[in-house]
Amino acid sequence: IIIIIIIMKISIPFALFAATAQAFAPATTRGSFGVVHTSNNANSILASPALDTTTSLNLFKKFKAKRAIKKGAKKGNDITKEEVRSLFYLWNDALATGDSRIVANRYTKSPVLLATVSDTPRTDFASVKDYFDAFLLKEPQGEIVEGFVNIGDGWASDVGIYEFTMGATGDKVRARYSYIYVQEGGVWKIQHHHSSVMPEEIAIGKAITEDEVRGLFNLWNDALATLEPKTVAERYAKEGVLLPTVSDVPRTDFAGIEDYFTNFLKNKPQGEILESNVMIGHNWCQDVGIYEFTMGASGQKVKGRYSFIYVYEDGEWKIAHHHSSVMPEGIVIAEPITKDEVRSLFGLWNDALATKDPKKVADRYSKQGVLLPTVSDVPRTDYPGIVDYFTNFLKLEPQGEILDGNIIVGTNWAQDAGIYEFTMGATGAKVKGRYTYVYVFEDGEWKISQHHSSVMPESGKPKDISVEEVKNLFQLWNSALATEDPDAVAKRYSKEAVLLPTVSDVPRTNYELIKDYFVGFLKKKPQGEIVESNVIVGHNWCQDVGIYEFTMGATGDKVLGRYSFIYVWEDDEWKIAHHHSSVMPEAFLGPSPKPNVKSVKEEEPALA
Repeated sequence: IIIIIIIMKISIPFALFAATAQAFAPATTRGSFGVVHTSNNANSILASPALDTTTSLNLFKKFKAKRAIKKGAKKGNDITKEEVRSLFYLWNDALATGDSRIVANRYTKSPVLLATVSDTPRTDFASVKDYFDAFLLKEPQGEIVEGFVNIGDGWASDVGIYEFTMGATGDKVRARYSYIYVQEGGVWKIQHHHSSVMPEEIAIGKAITEDEVRGLFNLWNDALATLEPKTVAERYAKEGVLLPTVSDVPRTDFAGIEDYFTNFLKNKPQGEILESNVMIGHNWCQDVGIYEFTMGASGQKVKGRYSFIYVYEDGEWKIAHHHSSVMPEGIVIAEPITKDEVRSLFGLWNDALATKDPKKVADRYSKQGVLLPTVSDVPRTDYPGIVDYFTNFLKLEPQGEILDGNIIVGTNWAQDAGIYEFTMGATGAKVKGRYTYVYVFEDGEWKISQHHSSVMPESGKPKDISVEEVKNLFQLWNSALATEDPDAVAKRYSKEAVLLPTVSDVPRTNYELIKDYFVGFLKKKPQGEIVESNVIVGHNWCQDVGIYEFTMGATGDKVLGRYSFIYVWEDDEWKIAHHHSSVMPEAFLGPSPKPNVKSVKEEEPALA
């Protein structure tokens, strides 16, 4: 069963392309074709270098200049067989640019590309380009081995066998092809392109010897030596599965495999096969045995059992399955721990938070502990990095509680994952998050080996608010003015708010500056009223713009002004992110012409 599954996952290495320099740039000169001869019912052209494939055709100027076309040709037959064949080399030259856009431009606006190594028909520019984004990485260059050309009324076809040399690997791959060309905007382009593997080659399979199979390990080992996790991950097949030695998590995609080697390569490993057993199948092979790694970072030597299953994919042998395990007789006896004891480990960490000492918190992590914190993009992978994170986080005086958790106990490790909630003593705010703790038994006690904390993803959904509720946000701010407390007013603004006040040239860009402005302004005992309001509601933001009037309780004066409030959802409430207030300009500059209201409404419908 396993062999059948593996065979079904094999992809035949080859890819097919189309394009040229935006359908307008001339390609390089090719040679002429040799003799045109006929088979029983089709014309076959055997390629030999020598025909000028661009200047003689003038394919890029809508055929207005002189062309190498016989005067007696019928309408629709204004292209020769040699010229049809040369269209392939325009496409091939486009491949040589390495630019998928240029290749895609060799196809019509509504093409059909049935590619060699993709089940998905490509029927527009974007999908054709997408196919060649990957294929051009192989640096392909093609040559027609055998072809058959037909010319119809406004169309031409070229069908046969071509061979590609992949510049990136040196591999040579043959395939069958069909091109249907039509004129579009006076330029011959590819309407239909069907490329398929040689069917007899599928049956035969890719040949490989036992020594060559063992040599594949060296390619993987050389990738380890680069210390680049991406380079190692590229040795695995598209659907490769890695069951690593020191992780319980199966890695089933490129990102997961790369992630594993990101940490493993810190050991600077280099491997050697001690015992190998090879089996060769149809486009797959297997190498199973025992290997030993020398960790350059520590000098430690570690033996393990391995299984590599290789498949032939995209012109090279890749790892479809890699299972690595410790030598079972060397496994130590597990340190016992119950689920309740695992849960209590969170309490030890939470107690460390309560000390407000970042070093005490960092001491709860293992020597190679990894912290992926809630509010930082930077992974913390060592003691100083973890101390640094908690230096700031502890200023909030957090205390946590587990709301829902799931525990797994393994051999000398345990996992607790779920949802916790923090109460921030400094602000009173409550914040929920998702957590994963992986504990290991180290130096006689359980420590945090991995701690991943993330926000609740659904909290990113937009906060609903109506137009009337937006207008009411002004009243919260106005009520704060009524307290005559500048601190209360400043707290209505977001953490990164900007205030451009009415009677100060100085932008107020933080809490202290905003508070400072209202120390003076509140002495006038202002109370505001909105005269005209225009509201827009966005994704977790809203806007209220218009005219308001203030009555100054200290003097009885009334003052009109223009206002802009931008609100954002922050810390579970709507806050002012931007407040721009200005005097009515006509009071200083004189009246201006009024807009023709009728024409404005006809030409520019109101947005709010």
